[in-house]
Amino acid sequence: MKQKSISIIESYEQLKAISDPLRTKMLMYLVEEPYTVHMLANELNLSRAKILYHIRELEKHGIIKLVMTEERGGNLLKYYQAVARGFIPADHLLNYVESKEATRQSFLEVLSRAKTRVLTAPDETFKLRSSNIEEWNNLSLQTEFTVSQEKFLEFTQKYRALLEEFNSDNTEEEKQHYYLMTTAFQIEEPIFTKKN
Repeated sequence: MKQKSISIIESYEQLKAISDPLRTKMLMYLVEEPYTVHMLANELNLSRAKILYHIRELEKHGIIKLVMTEERGGNLLKYYQAVARGFIPADHLLNYVESKEATRQSFLEVLSRAKTRVLTAPDETFKLRSSNIEEWNNLSLQTEFTVSQEKFLEFTQKYRALLEEFNSDNTEEEKQHYYLMTTAFQIEEPIFTKKN
C-alpha cells in the first residue's frame, strides 16, 4: 500500500479515534511499517485483546488499513498500516479540544520515537572524527528564538522546501540513511537566557 503523505481528518469521530493517547502511540508504529496485533502487543507490552479493540476502532474510521495477510503455522496473520504518514484535522474540527490534545500527543510520540531511534542507532553514528562541529556526520541541537509569526511561517516553508530537495536527490553518488526529527512550537517564555 502506498501511504499518503498527509490525511485530512474530516469527521469528529475520526478526530476522537486518533486523540486517544494509546492509539496515537500505536499510529507511530503503524506509520513506519505494517504490524500485526501480536507485534503491537509485544512492542507496547499490552494484551492482544486491548490492541485488537483499538485496531478495530482505527480501521473503522479509515485511519489504518489491512495491508497484508499471511498464513503461518495454521494462523492467519493480519498486517495493518496507517493510510498516511501524518494526520491533520480539517478546519471545521480545529476548535475541538480533541484536536489540540491529538496534536500534543502526536508531538510527544514523535519525541518518544526519536529517543528509540537514538538508542537503537549503530555506535558509528556517534563517533566523532573532529572537534569541528561543521564536520560532524550528525546533528543534535535545540534553540529558542523570538520572531513574528509571519517570519516563523516563512522559516517553516523554507525548511519544508529544503527537506523536499533532499528527498528528491537523484544523484548516483554513494548515500547513507539519516533520521531527522524536528519539532517547533510557540512557548510562553525562553528557558535559555542570553548573557550580555
